Amino acid sequence: TAQGPRDRRVRLSIEIARKFFDLQDMLGFDKASRTLDWLLNKSKIAIKDLVQSKLGCTNSSDARCSLSSIYECESDKHTLYPKNGEIASEIKGKKLRKPTDKSSVIDLAARE
Repeated sequence: TAQGPRDRRVRLSIEIARKFFDLQDMLGFDKASRTLDWLLNKSKIAIKDLVQSKLGCTNSSDARCSLSSIYECESDKHTLYPKNGEIASEIKGKKLRKPTDKSSVIDLAARE
């Protein structure tokens, strides 16, 4: 997009939109991004399994098969999705940066 990845929009079918906004209401969230963050956190294991299957990993300790290999934190390893329902913007003092090892980065744009 012209303004970067933060400007992305998603169109939902009526059925999916109803489910999504019903969930958002049940969770008590006022922003769609918080609901998506919650869904992604709850889907961490399935996403990790998908990443491993796409990369052909048989060993989860393989560095290229770890979600934390996608992004690293300056102070320590940090998974793609924060723990315990935290929102990434609420994690203070930690700046995400791209890893220097380009082989560990998954081309997410190619999946779209």
